[in-house]
Amino acid sequence: MLTKLNINEFETLHTSVIPPKETWTKINWEIDLWKARRQAYQTGKPIFMWAMDGHPLGCT
Repeated sequence: MLTKLNINEFETLHTSVIPPKETWTKINWEIDLWKARRQAYQTGKPIFMWAMDGHPLGCT
């Protein structure tokens, strides 16, 4: 049997399932490798590159 939630119940439930902000989510990640290389060169910082093959959860 399905029950309907009122807006207050929905907001309470919704906020309880949202994960907390983690530090890595605050980084301005660059998905364009050439742009990242240019930025790294200009700022004198290294590049952290994560490359993988297959499903991100390892379910291949």
